Amino acid sequence: MRKRLFILFIGWFAFGFHCSAQDMPFSSGEKYTIAGIDVTGTTSYNEQTVIAYTGLSIGEEIYIPGQKISKILQKLWDLGLFSDINFYARKIEGDKIWLELEIKEVPTLVDVRVEGVRRKSKREDVIKENNLKAGTKVTENLITTTKNYLENKYKEKGYLNAQVQIRTIPVEDSTTTNQVNMIVHVDKNDRVKVKDVKIEGNEVFSDAKIRRQMKNTKERNLFRFWKRSKFIGEKYQEDKKSVIQKYKEKGYRDARIVSDSVIKVNDKLVTLKLKLEEGEKYYFGDISFLGNSVYSDEQLHRILQINKGDVYNATLLQNRIANPDKPDDLDITNLYQNNGYLFSNFNVVETQVYNDTIDFEIRIHEGKIAYFDHITVVGNDKTNDHVIYRNLRTLPGQKYDKSNVLRSIRELGQLGFFDQAHLMPEFKNVNPNAGTVDLEYPVVEKGASQIQLQGGYGGGGFVGTLGLSFNNFSLRGIFDKEYWKPIPMGDGQTLSLQAQASSFYQTYSISFSEPWLGGRKPMRLTTSFSHSIQYQYDFRTRDADKDHRFLITGGSVGLAKRLTVPDDYFTLSTALSFKHYDLRNYDVGLFNFPNGYSNNFAVTLGLSRDNTAI
Repeated sequence: MRKRLFILFIGWFAFGFHCSAQDMPFSSGEKYTIAGIDVTGTTSYNEQTVIAYTGLSIGEEIYIPGQKISKILQKLWDLGLFSDINFYARKIEGDKIWLELEIKEVPTLVDVRVEGVRRKSKREDVIKENNLKAGTKVTENLITTTKNYLENKYKEKGYLNAQVQIRTIPVEDSTTTNQVNMIVHVDKNDRVKVKDVKIEGNEVFSDAKIRRQMKNTKERNLFRFWKRSKFIGEKYQEDKKSVIQKYKEKGYRDARIVSDSVIKVNDKLVTLKLKLEEGEKYYFGDISFLGNSVYSDEQLHRILQINKGDVYNATLLQNRIANPDKPDDLDITNLYQNNGYLFSNFNVVETQVYNDTIDFEIRIHEGKIAYFDHITVVGNDKTNDHVIYRNLRTLPGQKYDKSNVLRSIRELGQLGFFDQAHLMPEFKNVNPNAGTVDLEYPVVEKGASQIQLQGGYGGGGFVGTLGLSFNNFSLRGIFDKEYWKPIPMGDGQTLSLQAQASSFYQTYSISFSEPWLGGRKPMRLTTSFSHSIQYQYDFRTRDADKDHRFLITGGSVGLAKRLTVPDDYFTLSTALSFKHYDLRNYDVGLFNFPNGYSNNFAVTLGLSRDNTAI
């Protein structure tokens, strides 16, 4: 019979006792020499591997109970591989002891079945999002985390009473010990909707106006079918902040929600109660600046545009200093950062509150002017570096200018080669003392080429169209296999081919565009060539008479140059085009002859300005 001599002592002291010596006894500990070690229980690990990991060896002296055994237990628990660990004294003779380490390994997942979710793709999402793949260790933490994740996910969608149950079933016919299958049962129950939103304590704003601020939490209304009235706790918290924000924008600085309640009507409905305290209406008093040397008070006030006596508006004040929703807005932060002061920061302090007026002090730390040290681009596997760098407005050694960073992002996005959602430059090696900063542009490339293949019936016959558009083409890469990815690409050029045909007409066209002719300045070269032939067609008999035909052959070449005055958003363009018309027994009404030819030359000039943001 096994003797459980020291388990309680180990369990009690394992987490709270510490000693710098290798092994120290607890209060009742005695010294023994290890005569044998056995590993028992359900485990797929080799016995000698487990013993080696404990650090114990036969012939070693050890205190029981003692610190070393306690540390071994903690070490094994920290692995997260076992659900139960016990040390036993199997036999004691004099000062010799035979130990038994009984461990129960955490079961391994074999298969998962999701119940209560209809769509296969959604069931697959449950498995993927919770990492429930074969071979995963099924710990209590995994089960609890999965259950909480799924219930919270459904609550966010309005299923406030969603319940998730998770069961594990041992795999009995498995040759490997301790394997389980998992059953995840999801019961969404009905969506919980908002029956009423009751408001107390409001005099400044009506109930209806306050409810309008709660854009995500709406009362049930048969006439408002386009907006559901589901209750989502997270969105409700956001809506409460929106209500208070509205008060603060109208001068009620001290407005607050004293209490709010979510009252369950039944399993499908809740009533919300909000009690408000509006407070008094405030006005701006004197606003002074402290620490500014680059710009005068007068210059800063022109940007701030807030006068003494204006209704207090915390949002307006914040946006005039730094507008988080408009990164290129005309605010004080951009005034500094567009002039090199990357390290500047601003702190707004209420200096005095008297009657209904508040005085403010805007404390400014300007810092050193920052300069770019290194500019790098990462993530471009197909697009050549020079195509990206030539569109950047930020250069090494250049004074930091936030507007140039934003302009660079805009122009990279307009290339059409990169995912705009990932065009977020990252600051590296920021050194305020030296006044230097590195800037890295991470890019994620997306498909820049298109294939158009379509057919249809129209005009009395079948019409087929084939089009190829390569928007990141490389003309010089045609004879270099390294540029074929799978076509020659990477130089930012555009090549388009299109063919369209039916029983009585054919059209072919090709165009090419180089945005940086010569590679030094943004001068776009565009060329195109087209040819079409049309036969006289009898819509009744559906026959094409090839003795009556009309040919159009044409081409064009154009240049577009970015200007520097009045600013570099202007582009001047010019184009020369030519068309040759050849008619044979064909009267189209454009010419006063049915047989013969005509040539047309045209020169166009254009001036445009584009500063739209992406």
